[in-house]
Amino acid sequence: MRRNGDSRVVAVLHTRSGVHSLVIRLADTFPSRFRGLMLAAPLPCDQGLLITRCCSVHTFLMRYALDLVYLDKTGLVVKCVPMLRPWRYSLGGARSIGNGGVRASHVLELQSGSIERLEVRLGDRLESPTLQDGAEGQSARVFASREHGSAMIEFALVGPVITLLGMAILQYSLLFFAKNQINYAGFMAARAGAMTNANIDSVKQAYVRALIPLYGGGKDSEELKQAFDRAAKDVSASVRIELLNPAKESFDDWQDETLRETIGNGRRVIPNSGLAFRNPSVIGTNSGQSIQDANLIRIRITHGYEMKVPLINNVVQFMLSWSDDGSNPFISELYRNHRIPVVSHVTLQMQSDAVEPDAPASLPGAGEDSVPQDSGGTAADTRLPPSCLTIGCTVVPDPDALGTVGSASGYGTPPPGCPPGDPECAQMCKVTAGGA
Repeated sequence: MRRNGDSRVVAVLHTRSGVHSLVIRLADTFPSRFRGLMLAAPLPCDQGLLITRCCSVHTFLMRYALDLVYLDKTGLVVKCVPMLRPWRYSLGGARSIGNGGVRASHVLELQSGSIERLEVRLGDRLESPTLQDGAEGQSARVFASREHGSAMIEFALVGPVITLLGMAILQYSLLFFAKNQINYAGFMAARAGAMTNANIDSVKQAYVRALIPLYGGGKDSEELKQAFDRAAKDVSASVRIELLNPAKESFDDWQDETLRETIGNGRRVIPNSGLAFRNPSVIGTNSGQSIQDANLIRIRITHGYEMKVPLINNVVQFMLSWSDDGSNPFISELYRNHRIPVVSHVTLQMQSDAVEPDAPASLPGAGEDSVPQDSGGTAADTRLPPSCLTIGCTVVPDPDALGTVGSASGYGTPPPGCPPGDPECAQMCKVTAGGA
């Protein structure tokens, strides 16, 4: 055995398979003990890292597994831990060797698989000048004194990082749960809008009701009301609900004058009845939509979720504010209030006639100079339309019942002439009671 430089020792490991020479890298100072093998390359098969005065090991910030051999103060093997994977930890503890219990004092880190390859077992011994020097009387006391309290210093350095990481995971888990609840609430809000003529007040009320579990819930009506009040207060201050469709241009193209006087009370109305019989190829010149497109309710909800975990909220708030360009005042205000904007888009089929709200959205850029244009992203579909209009093929279009393109009824012309000998196309022009 001999010294090889300042931080390496040639040691001998006695096992049942024989005597093995190892080049041992020493970690006998606080910086070397703290760093260990973090962010380091894997050990060669004939090398090891000896961490002195240590009875616990972690593999954080590592990409490979390790074999651990715990030693007592004289180099006696008291515990073997093969294949410790990354982001794990191990404790040496005490083991019974012979007639007494022996506690680990050092740990030898080896390449993964070395314990099995070298057949290391309890009671084997590592002979090293460092261990022999450290086991001799006064030298051992000085050696132990030099390392006294290092575990507390390590915890003082690593503990805050681990704590911050755990708090970040907790905040992400809370945000994940909130996102699921917000998505559900957005669906319920869009459903309410589809049933109530796209009324934005009904949308907001349904959204608040669906958020009750996120604000505490309750076991009785009083607790539920308190949760509802908390949700309503938060929604009014930190949530923006936008009705994206039907837009202003949708009402320009597809309003029905009769419904405007009956259910619209002077406001424009998009009819919802008979959509299956209306020609989807008729496109409005202002909106670039068919009447089927105009009968889709689409809402966008920007929910300012309040971060609950301390310290993490300050870190995230600083990062979001730093990256904010100030183009959206509402989003900037959320950042200042330690809130994360959670955006949800929901699209559903209208189940009632859409009545124009007081401030409908607009669709700028539907085409060049407000003329809808084909984006060219997909090839034209040359297939014949289906021979059925309903599930189960119970209704087929009747050419005599169809109007002309652009008529007040909104129905289009029948399909163009069928090629000779095409029975499927010929069937399109018939009405049967039992289906096609």
